[in-house]
Amino acid sequence: MTKYPSFIFFDLGQTLIDEWDFIAYLDQKFLELLNGFGARIDQRNYNAIRDSIIRDRKIGHGSVKELVIEVCRLLYPLGYEKVIVSRLAPHIKQWRRDLFRFFDDAEPTLKALSKYCEMGIIANQSEDVAELIEKSGFDRFFKVKAISSSVKLKKPDSKIFEFALKQAGHSPKDCIMVGDRLDTDICPANMLGMATIRTTNSLFALQMPSRICEEPTYTVAHLSEIPKILESIIIS
Repeated sequence: MTKYPSFIFFDLGQTLIDEWDFIAYLDQKFLELLNGFGARIDQRNYNAIRDSIIRDRKIGHGSVKELVIEVCRLLYPLGYEKVIVSRLAPHIKQWRRDLFRFFDDAEPTLKALSKYCEMGIIANQSEDVAELIEKSGFDRFFKVKAISSSVKLKKPDSKIFEFALKQAGHSPKDCIMVGDRLDTDICPANMLGMATIRTTNSLFALQMPSRICEEPTYTVAHLSEIPKILESIIIS
């Protein structure tokens, strides 16, 4: 008989949180800064460089700082990345506060799922994301919040998943992980024995599976598809 899982974990950035406006603004300001330091590249070339870095898994935890460093290393001699990071860093927190928001279908999806199971978060995020969760009223949906800045663990380390599972009080086989990245969300969850759902409304949709563990159980374009998808997943 098909039944809902006991617990569903969600990633935050580009999974529950819509970062597209933030990404567009960051790209604009970063490109201006790159050209100010003599890079002389247009938006198209910048996008190609950024996308190749994401596609080739050159940023481990997915931070903006990692992306900035990798782009700079491709365009400048060693050392420029420190200067450019120092120019952007003071502004990023404010841009996150101004431009991060939950996807429009996040709340109705979480409401629908909350009727059948408990939910939690496993995410690599800085402390300011807690403010967004609280202000948006999304705290009420999550029994567990394993956020890297708070628990001092980061995906893809299995320890952050194990921590969240212990807090939830469920074994991996009773749980599902929902996330946009194959390397930090899908693979570690699969390896622990969780079912997985990949969301593709993200820059990380550029990733292609490179190992068996990166093959998600299901793939969705939008969060609103998840309740229907779960109806077809048998949790033993």
